[in-house]
Amino acid sequence: MTVLEDTELNVVDDRMALLAIQISSLDEQSVEQKRRAMEFAAATSVSFSYKNLARVDYLAPFRDLTKLQLDNNSITTIEGLDHLTQLKWLDLSFNQLEKIEGLQALTKLEDLSLYHNKITTIEGLEACTGTLVSLSLGENDISELGKFDPLRKLTQLRLANFVGNPVTSEEDYAPYVLSRTVDLKYLDHRLVRQAAIDKARDQYADELAEIEAKEEEQRQTKQKQKIQKQKDDKAKEMNVLGVSDLFDDMLSKDPEFEKLRKLPSEKEGGVLTKGLPLFREAFEHLVEEFQKQLEKQFELKKLETKEWREVLDSALHEKNTQAKLLVKKLLTEKKHAFRALELDEERNGQGLDQDQQIGAEPANIKAENVENLKRIKQVLREAKNAARSERLRDLRSVTDEGDDEVEQLDSESDDSDLDSDDGDLDDDNGNSDDDSQHGKSFDDGNSDSDESEIDVFESTGRWLRKRNLKTKEKLLAIELHCADFTSELIFEYDRNYSDICDKSRQLIVNLFTEMRANEDVYFAEMSENATVMLEQFSTGKLDEVCDEDANVVLQDKDTFMNAVRAHHDFHVNAIDQREDQLGTEEKRRLEKVMADLKTWERERNRSRVNEIITLWERTATQIDEFCGEEDDDDEEEAQ
Repeated sequence: MTVLEDTELNVVDDRMALLAIQISSLDEQSVEQKRRAMEFAAATSVSFSYKNLARVDYLAPFRDLTKLQLDNNSITTIEGLDHLTQLKWLDLSFNQLEKIEGLQALTKLEDLSLYHNKITTIEGLEACTGTLVSLSLGENDISELGKFDPLRKLTQLRLANFVGNPVTSEEDYAPYVLSRTVDLKYLDHRLVRQAAIDKARDQYADELAEIEAKEEEQRQTKQKQKIQKQKDDKAKEMNVLGVSDLFDDMLSKDPEFEKLRKLPSEKEGGVLTKGLPLFREAFEHLVEEFQKQLEKQFELKKLETKEWREVLDSALHEKNTQAKLLVKKLLTEKKHAFRALELDEERNGQGLDQDQQIGAEPANIKAENVENLKRIKQVLREAKNAARSERLRDLRSVTDEGDDEVEQLDSESDDSDLDSDDGDLDDDNGNSDDDSQHGKSFDDGNSDSDESEIDVFESTGRWLRKRNLKTKEKLLAIELHCADFTSELIFEYDRNYSDICDKSRQLIVNLFTEMRANEDVYFAEMSENATVMLEQFSTGKLDEVCDEDANVVLQDKDTFMNAVRAHHDFHVNAIDQREDQLGTEEKRRLEKVMADLKTWERERNRSRVNEIITLWERTATQIDEFCGEEDDDDEEEAQ
C-alpha cells in the first residue's frame, strides 16, 4: 500500500492540470510539446495520482475525458464530475472516501476503482447500472452480506473485487455475491465457474424467488408508468390533458360525495345515485369524441406548419443561392485581382514580356499559364479602365484645360468598355491577344505619361471597393426581400393557424357545454331521488340498511339537500375550471407559436445583416491591406 507523506494538501492549478494530460509518446520532449499544444477540452485522459489532493476540483476545462486517475490522494468526497459525461474509466483508489456519490452523470462509466477507502455501503451507482463492467471495492469497510444486494442491478458487471473487507471472512460471502450478480466472470481476481453460480443460486433460491417477484412487480409498475406517461405526453401535446380523468376527479375530490356514498345503495333500496352510471357513460362518450376531434385539429396544425415551412424554406433557399453566387463572384474577383497585381508586379520587376514568361514554364503546364494570363489581363484591364474613367471625371470637374487629354481618356474608356464587355481576350484558336490588341486595351500611344499618373494598386483597389460596395447593396436588397416575404408568410400562417386554434377552442366550449347539460340532468334526477329517499327514511323503509352515519345525514333534511346541492356545485366548478384551463392553454400556445416565429425572423434578419456588413468590412480591410488605404476624397465619394 502506498502511504502519502504527511505534507500540506495541494490544490490543482494550471501547471498541475497541464502535466496531468496523458500523451502517448516515447519521446519526453515530444510529450511536453503535445501537452502545451493541446487544449484542455481536447484531452481524453488525465492523471492526478500522488498529488496529495483533498478535493476533486479544477476539472471543468476537461470536457471530453474518458479516463480519469485520482488515486493515492486524500480526497474525502466524490464531486465535480457532473460535466464528464463521456467518462469510462475512473480511479479513486487509496483515498479517504466513506460514501459512493457524485456519479449521477457518468452514464457511460465502465471501470470504477474505489480500492482502499472507507466505504461501508454499495450505493450511488444508479447512473451506470447498464454500463459498469468492472468494480473494485477491495480494502474497504463493508461488513454485511446485505450490502451486496445492489449488485443485482449492475447487469453488465463482469469483474468485481471485494478482498480485504470484513464481510469476506464470512463463509457465505462468495455464494451470496454470486447469487446477487447476473453474469459475473471474475470475483476477487478468480475465475467464476458456472457450477459455483448454480450452487449459490440453489442455496438462496427462496430469497432469489422473492427478489425476482419484486423485480417483476417493479418492471410491470415501470411499464405501466411508461405507458401512462406516453398517454399523458400525447394528451398534453393535443391539449386534452386531464379530460379523461375529469369524471373520477370530480367524485374522488368532492367532499360531499363522501357523505352521500355512505347512504344506502340502489341494491340496498336507496335511489340517490341511481343516475350515476348513465352520467358516467354519457361523460366518457363525450370525452372520447372530443379527443378524436382534438387529435384531428392537432394533425391539422402540424400539416399547416409543415406546408408553411416548406414554402418558406424553398423561397429562402432560392434567395440564399442568389446571395451565395454574389458573394462567390466578389471573392473570386478579389482573389484574381490580387493575383493579377502580384504577377504584374513580378513581370515588371523581372522585365519579361508575356512570351518569355510562358516559354519559361514546362510544356505540360503551358496551356494553364496561358489561361491564367488571360484571366489576369482581364482583371487588370477592368481595373485600369476604371482608373481612366475616374481620371476623366476628375479632369472634367477640376479644369476646362487639357481637352486633348480628356478626349484621349474618353476614347480609351470607350475602347476599354468595349473590350470588357466582350469578356474574351483570346482569339478563336485559344491564343492570347497580340501585343497590338494588348496595347489598345492598356495603352493609349502615350503610355509613359499615363502610367506615371495611374497607380495600378490604387486603381485596382478603387475598382474592388466599388465591387464590394455594390455586392453589399445587392445582398442587403436580397435580405430586404427575404424579410418582406417572410413577414407576409408569417402573417398568412398566423391567420390559418389561428383559424385552426379557434376551431379547437370552439370544440372545447362545445364539450364542456354538453358536460354541464349532462350534469344538470344528473342533478335533477338526483334531487328527485333525494326527495324519495327522505320519504323512505321517514317511513322506516331504510332502517335496516342505514348505519349511524347515514342516519345522521338523513335526519336533517336541510343538511341532506344542501349536501346534494353542494355535490352538484362541485361538479359544475370542476367542469368550468377544466374548460378555462384548456381554453387558456390553447390561446397561450397560439401566442407562443407566433411570438417564437417573430423572434426567429428578427434574429434571422439581424444575423444575416450582420453577416453582410461583416463580409463588406472584412473585404474592405483586405483591399486596404493589399492595395493601400482609400483616400479621403474617395471615401467621401463612396459615401
